[in-house]
Amino acid sequence: MAGNILKMSAKGTAHTSATRRTSTLLRELLENHAAVYTQDPIALDDSSEPEPDIAVVVIDPFDYAIHHPTPSELYLIIEVADSSLAYDREIKAKAYARSPIADYWVLNVNDRQLHVFREPAENGYQSELILGEDGSISPLQFPTINIAIQEILLPIISN
Repeated sequence: MAGNILKMSAKGTAHTSATRRTSTLLRELLENHAAVYTQDPIALDDSSEPEPDIAVVVIDPFDYAIHHPTPSELYLIIEVADSSLAYDREIKAKAYARSPIADYWVLNVNDRQLHVFREPAENGYQSELILGEDGSISPLQFPTINIAIQEILLPIISN
């Protein structure tokens, strides 16, 4: 972020599965209202093009062939955290808040929680709400859509 090239660890199965489940659900819920991209670049500014796990964006008739989605075209950013929780909650949150991205979520697959960041400011988000797996949420731009946290987490598999 911010023009830096970062070495990233490989994505684990929990991360991959949660990203897939969340993006599939969002595509179903937001059909014809927004596009849902997974791990594609967004343009925060001239020197920062992160690749969030999920970006819910304004539908572009050219499918962003001319430019990456910019902050004014971003409805929601979601990062899925299995080993990156601190980085997603601190470093990425500050970068997204400065842009300003109004709705930023971090899905914590290990603790089965969703961290919801809102009210962006230059020094970071002014609001962080932590929802447990029995909670639900609506994206700011789509208040009539209700997402159960359990639907985007991995199912609990008992032996």
